[in-house]
Amino acid sequence: MSVHMHVTLEVRPGAMGAFCALMEELVPVVEAVGWRLQGAYVQNTGRLNTVIDLWELDDMNHYQRGVEAIGAHAEAARFLATLAETVQSETIVFAQKAPYMAAA
Repeated sequence: MSVHMHVTLEVRPGAMGAFCALMEELVPVVEAVGWRLQGAYVQNTGRLNTVIDLWELDDMNHYQRGVEAIGAHAEAARFLATLAETVQSETIVFAQKAPYMAAA
């Protein structure tokens, strides 16, 4: 049964462009190990500079495989430095589909 990961990222003011450019590089890295990006959104209301990513993973262990893929990448140091420069805070929540959601 798949697990869904809801990631809320508070991006530092003025850093949205650099953050989005980095994510264009990071998404293929974790998709290569099977993470599936279901949606990526920048909030228009509420806290500005907030990004919400919705991922589908095979199971809870699949999260670690994605993290390891980023760490093993030749550009890992640059990826992590850019994340540290652009992201103020990150909240990760794991969930499963509610029983009332139609099967997709």
